[in-house]
Amino acid sequence: MNEPLFSLIVPTYNEAENIVPFLTAVHLMIESIPHEVIVVDDDSPDLTWDIASHYAEQHPWVKAIRRRNIRGLSSAVLEGFAAAHGEILGVMDADLSHDEHQLPILILKVQEGADLAVGSRRVPGGGATRWPWYRRFTSTVATRLATWFLGLPLSDPMSGFFVMKRSVYEGCRTRLYPTGYKILLELVSQSGPLKIAEVPFVFRDRRQGHSKLGFVVMAQYVTMIFRLTYQRVFWRH
Repeated sequence: MNEPLFSLIVPTYNEAENIVPFLTAVHLMIESIPHEVIVVDDDSPDLTWDIASHYAEQHPWVKAIRRRNIRGLSSAVLEGFAAAHGEILGVMDADLSHDEHQLPILILKVQEGADLAVGSRRVPGGGATRWPWYRRFTSTVATRLATWFLGLPLSDPMSGFFVMKRSVYEGCRTRLYPTGYKILLELVSQSGPLKIAEVPFVFRDRRQGHSKLGFVVMAQYVTMIFRLTYQRVFWRH
């Protein structure tokens, strides 16, 4: 297998019913681009890691990492970045909520000069197939917190669907604090000025399993906002 240009990191937990359809759909979208997909699984009880490992045996562009006694989306993404070989890195959920048709567009934006391309529900053309008022409200509050406290140029800082130059990760990796679910906000806040492209996508309801959004996730997000704000004020670099 040739060295990949693009490495897609897919953090998983209990995605046994989704992982094979997801991998198949993604490969069809980017098969013309030399790529690898790294599934980083937190020892799922439903054996997502085992399914991904068996799939990888027949598909050399897939690599499966099983993490024991470690949990957390952000730390899983960073472990995937560390194992990646591509000069372009991406992150995407395996629950089929992110539109794989937008993945080539995100990659192209980076190839055309963007440091970071983000799949956004909050730009014209973006949205969700089903977005109850309480989830929309939560997302709006999270977005405003990021804008008010950090001044970040992101319409959708809660997005888990993005592509970036490897240099963005390399430039800030020693300052990253891998906790919680919102690694995008951490990456942008800990980097210098970035050229960011936002690509609209429609967030789809996951087919199986349950959303990660809950009180603990939101508490971690608020804690992250205040930590990053403190670092910006007192530890400028």
